[in-house]
Amino acid sequence: MNKLIVAMVLGGMAVAAFAVEPPKPYGAVPKASQLNWHGLEVYGLVCFDMCTYANVEWDYGATPAKKFNPTDFSAEQIVKACKAGGMKGLIFVTKHHDGFCWWPTKTTEYSIKNSPWKNGKGDMLREFVDATRAEGMQVGMYLSPWDRNHAEYGRPAYLEAYRQQMREILGNYGPVFEFWIDGANGGTGYYGGANGRRAIDNRTYYDWPNTWKIVRELQPGACIFSDAGPEVRWNGNESGGTGGSCWATIDNSKQSPGHANTALLNSGTRGGADWIPAESDFPLRMHPKGWYHHPGAKPASPGELVSIYFRTVGNNTSMNIGIAPDIRGRLCDEDVASLKGFGERIQAIFATNLAESAAVTASNIRGNSDTYKAANVINRKRSGTYWATDDEVLTPELILDFGKQTTFSVISLREHIPLGHRVDDWAIDSWQKGEWKEFASGTCIGARRLWRGQPLTSDKIRLRITQAAACPALSEFAVYLEPEASRKEAGGAISSLVEQGVSKKGWKIVSASSEGGPAKNAIDSDPATLWHTHTARGRQPPPQEIVVDMGREQVLRGLLYLPRQDGNATGNVDKYAFHVSADGNIWGEPVVTGEFSNIVNSPDQQKVLFTKPLKGRYFKFTALHSAAGDCVSAAEIGVLGK
Repeated sequence: MNKLIVAMVLGGMAVAAFAVEPPKPYGAVPKASQLNWHGLEVYGLVCFDMCTYANVEWDYGATPAKKFNPTDFSAEQIVKACKAGGMKGLIFVTKHHDGFCWWPTKTTEYSIKNSPWKNGKGDMLREFVDATRAEGMQVGMYLSPWDRNHAEYGRPAYLEAYRQQMREILGNYGPVFEFWIDGANGGTGYYGGANGRRAIDNRTYYDWPNTWKIVRELQPGACIFSDAGPEVRWNGNESGGTGGSCWATIDNSKQSPGHANTALLNSGTRGGADWIPAESDFPLRMHPKGWYHHPGAKPASPGELVSIYFRTVGNNTSMNIGIAPDIRGRLCDEDVASLKGFGERIQAIFATNLAESAAVTASNIRGNSDTYKAANVINRKRSGTYWATDDEVLTPELILDFGKQTTFSVISLREHIPLGHRVDDWAIDSWQKGEWKEFASGTCIGARRLWRGQPLTSDKIRLRITQAAACPALSEFAVYLEPEASRKEAGGAISSLVEQGVSKKGWKIVSASSEGGPAKNAIDSDPATLWHTHTARGRQPPPQEIVVDMGREQVLRGLLYLPRQDGNATGNVDKYAFHVSADGNIWGEPVVTGEFSNIVNSPDQQKVLFTKPLKGRYFKFTALHSAAGDCVSAAEIGVLGK
């Protein structure tokens, strides 16, 4: 009888322990598809189509399908290189703005079926998908809403074709983790031979609510990406940068594809109504930046990629790296080496979690239950476990006691995000000479927050939650020591790459259309200053120009244009002409004319090489059209010499 009573008492204690209620979710929380997406952290965007063969970023849509003919295509080589770079998924640009489709679609003749590759019998999308899954990676799909080739673009018939393309790629190639669209919509194009401009209202033309229903029906596990969401948002730039805090929550009621607040995208909104985390996308080939393969361009170094990793994955966003096969249909050796080096460095940094051997104590544990114990933050598998406090405890502490002097340089924090964003502010201290010394602090933890600094040595460290909107729930407090060689590369963080070209010493402005900002600013070798013309009072400006005397005759081989770098896209030139003259009077035909594609979203230095070197003392840069606003602007205009 006594044994029965004891058993009943012990059983009651077990029930009581089990009955500790979990914290209630706070605010917006992620869906299952978003939790899967958060788990990927690093993935790629494979960009390979007519732009590769035309050597441009945005093809016009008129390049014949017969030009698409990779001579040594290997999906396996590309995918394995990406996996070596630590990627867990790949998104495929199945159709870019030029309209060329990777798969034998029934919606247009402008596709792989009319290319020489495999005599028109191939399916490149299928080969990429199969190679990706063979490596245990997840698959995503990009399908450009804009189609510069399709004759019906801008009319109802194109929308039906676009939706059919969605059904083909989402219904025939297996599970998809992300469906990717961008905000480039409408403008000049080939349009079935009717060369011209098609304007659409991208708020209404695509009927997004009904178009997205196709994704929901065919790929319920996929996140839809656009600059505004609805499941994953753009971070507001294409350089792998985020704000000081990058919340996964945002108020999406006033955002729509192509009409999103860039500054808001970059930071998110604390307590926003919607869980729409940010994706930080940038091309691997950053010197100069290009999403497609261009001869002479160079990839970011492994050290630069590590720096981007810490400010993207380490700031509650994903890291989406643009991958650019060359005309053979393979990644060049430099790109492969860069990815491999990046993957090796990340593996080395996070190989040993020093916290796993530490004793963990907390100032409070929810209901004193083992379910929410402090040691859950050093659980290598994490597997849904987390440390949590009682509801009323909003500023608790965690202490890791290593038991001996331990050197570290990286801290990793994670919230249990199925319960939402809960922590507002945090700080970390190390025990130094008998007292706590703060060495790191911040806001917004979310899916992951990383601190990377100079090596510190201590026998214990302390995490303080200094402000929280609801009782904290943390799944990770990890500590690492970055290898010395990798740490020294930290100075390779990417800023805008500015090539100076020919020295501007002795240059003079001969004339400029107008000077809202001094024309001399365009040739002062200072990217922070700005030349801009007066506004045209609501009209797009007519051609506006600047004429420069270089002081002596030079051998020239290219043009450099740096858009304004102040975060404002007003006046960024997207169509241009460039003349060279011996005397400043006789100009002749332009040396080169063209388009700076994506200049608003990616305001990086543009480099245009001439077909052959030529001599001249004077040059004239003519802005034929600006991408935003009603004036013309430039931070720097220069030339490349021999």
